[in-house]
Amino acid sequence: MEEAKQAPLARYTTIKIGGEAERLCHPEKVDELVDLVDELIKKEEDWYVIGGGSNLLISSAGVKGTVIRTTKLIAITTPEPGILEAEAGARLPHLARHAAQLGLSGLEFAVGIPGTVGGAVIMNAGAHGSQISAILETARVLDSKTGQVTVMTNDEIAFQYRRCALDPARHVVLSARFKMPADIPEEIEKRTKHNEDYRYKTQPMGWPNAGSTFKNPLPDKAAGFLLDKAGVKNLKEGQAAVSDIHANFVINLGGATSHEVTSLLRRMQECVREAFQLDLVPEWKTMGSFTDEELSVWRGKNESSA
Repeated sequence: MEEAKQAPLARYTTIKIGGEAERLCHPEKVDELVDLVDELIKKEEDWYVIGGGSNLLISSAGVKGTVIRTTKLIAITTPEPGILEAEAGARLPHLARHAAQLGLSGLEFAVGIPGTVGGAVIMNAGAHGSQISAILETARVLDSKTGQVTVMTNDEIAFQYRRCALDPARHVVLSARFKMPADIPEEIEKRTKHNEDYRYKTQPMGWPNAGSTFKNPLPDKAAGFLLDKAGVKNLKEGQAAVSDIHANFVINLGGATSHEVTSLLRRMQECVREAFQLDLVPEWKTMGSFTDEELSVWRGKNESSA
C-alpha cells in the first residue's frame, strides 16, 4: 500500500483545491482498506475516504488524520449475465463505456460524471434523468462502528435524491453490484456518446470544478435555471467564479481557496433566496477544517447538514 505524509490533496480533487493531509494512503486491495480502517478506529485516529475527488471541497487549511484514496480499487467483473460488479475506485465513465461494450444498458447517464463507484453510491449520483439507485442491486459496505462488512440491498441503502442512508463518516462502500438489462451495443454507445457530447457542450470542461454545485430545491425547480435567472454568472470571489457556461458550476480560475469558494456559494444562495424565496443546499461534501459560519452554507431550511 502506498502512503505519504503531509501530502497535498489539491491534485486529487477535480476543483484542484485542498491543503495537506497528515497521511495519505492508497490501498491496492479491498482487504487492505478494511484492515487500515480497522487499525485507525482502534487507535482512535481521524480518517476519511475519497474517490475521484469530485463533488468535494477540501479545506485549504488541510486535513488532520489519514485520508484513504480508493482509486487503485478498480476491478470490474461480470459474474453472471446482466450483472456488473465494480470495486469502489472504478471510475464511472470507464464503467459506463465498459457496460456499453458488453451490451448492458443503464449506465449511459454516468459517462459524464467524473467520480467513482463508492462516491456514486453514497451520493446517489445521477444525470440525464437517471441515477445509480435505478440499477444498483447490492453493495458491500464496511461499517466502521462494528467492523463488519455486509452486503446491503438497494432497499436497505434507502436512496434519496443525491443521498442515501449510508453515513460517509461511518460507512465505506467497498464494491457494488449492478443489474442491467441487455440492449444492442451500438444503441447503448449512441446514447452514451450523446450524453458525453452534451456534457462537453453545457459544462465548463476547460476549468477545474467539483461538478454541479447545488441540489435542485424541488423536482420542478432546477438549481441551474434558478441561479441563471437570479443573475449569478457575473459573481466572483477571489479566484473562484461562477461559470458563464452553466450557472450551477463554480470554477477555479487558478489558486482559489476553500474560503473563497464557500464565500461565493453563500452569495449564490443569497441571490436565489432574494429572487425566488428558495433555499439552495450544495451537493458537495466537505472535508477538513471549516468554521461553523462556512459550514452553515451546507445547511438549508429542510436539512440539518449536507
